[in-house]
Amino acid sequence: MQDNVVAIIQARMTSTRLPGKVLLPLSGAPLLQRMLERVSRITGLDAIWLAIPAGKDHDPIVDILPAGVKLFRGSETDVLDRTFKAAKQANATVVMRITSDCPIIDPTVSGEILTAFKNSPVVYARTALTSGYPHGFDTEVFTMEALASAHEEATTDDEREHVTPFIWRQPNRFPALEIDHYPDFRYWRLTVDTPEDYQLVKQIFDILFPRNPNFGFEELRKLFTTQPELLEINANIVQPKLADISESNS
Repeated sequence: MQDNVVAIIQARMTSTRLPGKVLLPLSGAPLLQRMLERVSRITGLDAIWLAIPAGKDHDPIVDILPAGVKLFRGSETDVLDRTFKAAKQANATVVMRITSDCPIIDPTVSGEILTAFKNSPVVYARTALTSGYPHGFDTEVFTMEALASAHEEATTDDEREHVTPFIWRQPNRFPALEIDHYPDFRYWRLTVDTPEDYQLVKQIFDILFPRNPNFGFEELRKLFTTQPELLEINANIVQPKLADISESNS
């Protein structure tokens, strides 16, 4: 049977450090819209679902939902439950998980993670957490069976909030693949958790989007080679524990 590969994008309005960030403008459109435009270009996806909390505080997200993106609303705090139920409603057999605070996600990189997952005897694959791809290209791919096991058995707060720790902490039970990249560009902080992060990402869009709306890793490398001072904008931001694989308050 052919897999049904579904991207589940988590988003919310009540970010701790930058509330409402998913609606902040990037080149004339909300941050979340720009992010979803990129996700739609990932090769191998069968559907895209946005998983947001049920509370009315999050209703503004519904107003900007692009055509073709499905919506699921669930628990705000139990993100594992929200993700599992969205994937179940989507009839997913394989889930790609990306958080909405990654508006510069590179479709090529995410597609490579999916391809590596399909070509390997694993149930979980991801971009490396500590080195390799820029922070903000983070992509996870896993089977629905692995997600169902986590949903049924995970008990700790961090496992329920961050969705996948129950899986990747047990590599003997859940064979995993971590895809690295050399040279190391992990010091590029391209996620949006703080005002400084948004300032950097906004400048990147202001420079690159008019030239090529589909800009990716190579365009970013050229930009930071000629204007390395851009990376100083958010260089002082400390990444919260587990935020690489969490909802990052998105």
